[in-house]
Amino acid sequence: MNRPLNRSATQGRWARFLAYLTAEEDATPLALVRIACATTVVLHLGSFLLSGAADVALVHRELGGLSFSYGWFDGGLSVEGVHLLLVGVIVAAVFSALGLFSRPALLVTYLGYRAVSELNPSARGSYDNLLVDILFLLVLSGAGRALSIDARYRGKGGLTARWPRFLMMVQMGLLYFGSGIGKASSTWVPGGPASALWFILQQPTWARFPGLPLWAYPLTQIATTTTWIFEVSGLVFLFALLIGESEPVSPRLQRIKAFFARIRFVEGYLLFGLALHLGIELTMEVGAFSWASLALYPAALGPARVAKLRAWLASGPRRRG
Repeated sequence: MNRPLNRSATQGRWARFLAYLTAEEDATPLALVRIACATTVVLHLGSFLLSGAADVALVHRELGGLSFSYGWFDGGLSVEGVHLLLVGVIVAAVFSALGLFSRPALLVTYLGYRAVSELNPSARGSYDNLLVDILFLLVLSGAGRALSIDARYRGKGGLTARWPRFLMMVQMGLLYFGSGIGKASSTWVPGGPASALWFILQQPTWARFPGLPLWAYPLTQIATTTTWIFEVSGLVFLFALLIGESEPVSPRLQRIKAFFARIRFVEGYLLFGLALHLGIELTMEVGAFSWASLALYPAALGPARVAKLRAWLASGPRRRG
């Protein structure tokens, strides 16, 4: 027998969810995402431009490059056109990081970076899509209302709606979970040889340092297994984030919330992720992937944890000790 639909309970849950999404909160976490994302764009495109790689990868083949795509530009772009586009995006990203004319600067950065990423799909990485997604949410958010020139000199308030940060948290959880599911092979999952990172770090395409010593093999096995477990736990991390910021009515959910808080699951997950990305950056060449991923971390920290971190940093080394 089907249970009757409790419309009032469903409407109550929906109303609480909408209230959670539309509630105003401190804009500092989104401001930190803005600074991290825009700085990543500046450094990544700056390196792309100064190294000369953009002159080859983004110029259309009919104009002497390797691109087969016209992107947003009829006939493709010449070397001069690529330089002009990249410099324009870099300047807009600098304005975005500083928080000067924040929303227009973020909009130009978003549109410009998206245009750059579509000039040559063969030269595009997954981090390009991630940066485009983050920039889109930043455009719609109040990320310029804190830690910005706008906030300091133009009198903009320090509060913003929560829903853009919520979507960034969802994106972060799905990013890691999807990456872990995509690695469902015998070389990654527990019970197999756990040799995936060993072989990856032997490939010149990825490895920063050629030739690992044989004694490092067990270390790469540990890193392989823990990385995979970390990634497939992305949905658990997302659940812990959301339940930690809510006020659950159910006693069972209250106990789950208390359990996650007691073991500091979110903080531990973020610290492991930070160590993971720094390790990737030190040992592998993966473009802007690590920095694009880490740009989402302030959104997961949220206003309360960011406030505690700022207070801890402001206390000075003596009081911290």
